Amino acid sequence: MGLALTGPTASAEPCLADLARPYGVLNFFDIDSYIGFYLDGSPAADLAEPVGTLNFFDVAAFITAYSDGCPPDTDGDRIPDSNETDDGNFLGPDATGTDPSNPDTDGDGLLDGEEIFGTPDGLDLLAMGASPLRRDIFIECDWFAGQFLGRFRNYRPTAPSVARVVQAFADAPVINPYGLPDGVSIHLDYGQGGVFTGGNQLPGNPAFITFDNGFNTYKAAHFDPRRKGYFHYAIFASRYNSNSNGSSGVAEINGDDFMVTMVDYLSNHNQSQTIVHELGHNLGLRHGGFQNRNYKPNYNSVMNYRHQFPGLDTDGDTFGNGVLGYSIGINSSIDENAVNEPAGVLGTPVDFNRNGMIDAGLYARNLNCSGSTTAPCGSDGNNRCYDTSCNVLQDHDDWSNINWNRLTSSSDRLPEIEIVECDNQP
Repeated sequence: MGLALTGPTASAEPCLADLARPYGVLNFFDIDSYIGFYLDGSPAADLAEPVGTLNFFDVAAFITAYSDGCPPDTDGDRIPDSNETDDGNFLGPDATGTDPSNPDTDGDGLLDGEEIFGTPDGLDLLAMGASPLRRDIFIECDWFAGQFLGRFRNYRPTAPSVARVVQAFADAPVINPYGLPDGVSIHLDYGQGGVFTGGNQLPGNPAFITFDNGFNTYKAAHFDPRRKGYFHYAIFASRYNSNSNGSSGVAEINGDDFMVTMVDYLSNHNQSQTIVHELGHNLGLRHGGFQNRNYKPNYNSVMNYRHQFPGLDTDGDTFGNGVLGYSIGINSSIDENAVNEPAGVLGTPVDFNRNGMIDAGLYARNLNCSGSTTAPCGSDGNNRCYDTSCNVLQDHDDWSNINWNRLTSSSDRLPEIEIVECDNQP
């Protein structure tokens, strides 16, 4: 009698025995992986008929595949060199269009073979929309719903907010190989059905959960471990760390975990802006792009509190125009010791000190403040300035500096990961 299985069977691929990294070579790690899959009853061990049952025939199929060896695979991505046509045209597993000398042709941190054949333990990335020729990001979204502050709130991501996020990344000036169209394909699993059933409502209605201890407890119980290293994990809740915290979210920098905490500020706009903001931290971005310097008037990114909710500035006046996205780094630098209003940030004059006129002369002013800009190189007395000194403020090309390898250094592997709390409110 064999062991009954549920779920998808192992993907058809040229080397069924190649189950562990480094790919392209068979060794003890592949044997160990197969034994583990078999003992766990994983579909990844189901290599022979009848499908859905583990027995001697599956073991025999593995032994045969191991003995036969793998076809040449120079870059170790589980795709034989003969199948990697290096022309940018994906026709299927036998003609992948990928580079035989690059295991990650599109540079998104996911190996080409994993995007085509799925991960060794059965995570079907191709069915979820992955492509080895276009950068992909995957996020699992779990959420709370219930009574919060005496009102019913459902923090599940909405279809319109997800659509805004998807479009923002689709429009991104991120280069893909072989001259293929720019952009990133982002896939959010919020339990919408089809292949996306991992997102789910979490039990209870806590006033807050701690990040990251409480967060990790929910993650351990509700996040499929097969998604580790491939998916970001996000929890949508009322608050984090305290029942009076009005912050919109919290995230790891260069990691895989974040929270969106909308409290009472639920709207499609606020939710989508915050998803992109918190994900940006996972992708290695800070509130000043490359630095922890917030409210820079010339840093045109949703990462900047100045633009998190108002959106990007599209006309050079430094005020948001509702657009969702990261910066492209084209704004001029501003020396707060010699502010030049006629030059602005894109050659258009800007009234930086808000005195109702364009000052012809240079002046010193602390500009990276959330409200008043009345303090020359100091605090405005209302704690609305990010710092108390005059500096050279710089824009940053966020899109060109995304950390595509962040999942290999997530908190699951690196306990000292950096966490940033985003105390901005809509």
